[in-house]
Amino acid sequence: RLAERRQLTARALVRESAGGAYLQWAMGTELVELLQRLDSSYVSLSAFAARKFELGETGRLEKVSAQSTADGVRVKRMEAERDIAVFRAELERWTGSLDGAAPDPSAISNTAHAPDPGGGSDPVLAQEEQRTQLAEEEWKLERSQWAPSLQGGGFYQTLDHASPFTGYFIGATIPVPGTGQGARTKAARLRSEIVQQELEDLRRSRSSELLRTHAQLARLQESLSYYERTGASLAATLRGDAEKAYRAGGIGYIESIQGIEQAHRIDTDHLRVRYELALTVLHLRALQGL
Repeated sequence: RLAERRQLTARALVRESAGGAYLQWAMGTELVELLQRLDSSYVSLSAFAARKFELGETGRLEKVSAQSTADGVRVKRMEAERDIAVFRAELERWTGSLDGAAPDPSAISNTAHAPDPGGGSDPVLAQEEQRTQLAEEEWKLERSQWAPSLQGGGFYQTLDHASPFTGYFIGATIPVPGTGQGARTKAARLRSEIVQQELEDLRRSRSSELLRTHAQLARLQESLSYYERTGASLAATLRGDAEKAYRAGGIGYIESIQGIEQAHRIDTDHLRVRYELALTVLHLRALQGL
């Protein structure tokens, strides 16, 4: 049974690790999409600033700044695209070749919104409980070898098939000092006590981790609720208004990129919260052995 517990523990760890690798891959893909949108915005602004410069409506500084910003975003996008290959390779360590497959675009959101199944049992704790039980049984076995034992019996026998006779015997087995049985019993008892203490320490540790995970789950769910109610629409408004106002001459270049950057930060924070929440859901399932 201890071997079975170890298999369950290994499976839970593999599920969490493979699931985390998949979510990292999906997150990297979504981040590239956000950077592609930001890149597109800055390329458009850079082209508009260049036209304004050609028409004498702005100075060289705005034109150069717009081009420099666009180039910087392009570099970030290319770095994020390279990261996807790293994330895919990490996932393939668990799943084997993906054969050019792409991550499910709804994977992070679906996992982040998954309800808490509740119940379950911690496979790590169950394995340690099994180990503790085995250590206690070993100690009891060694102790039984040190205790004296009595044996008894009787017999019925005849030599001429006419005059039977009966008898009884009683014997005792007493451990002989110096055989090492006492030391083996003491060592087994000490091992049992150590394992028992380790079990109690693990129980406290896993209980604390479960409480922390539930607290983190609640905090991230609250943050996600904000982004879904307000943050996403606010980012879209900031981005659209900043681009339109700059083209219409209502604001300058600096004000426009401030609005676009703020919108991008909201989008990336939204992605980060969804990703961390999805990872927390996976960890909670691992703690529950699900």
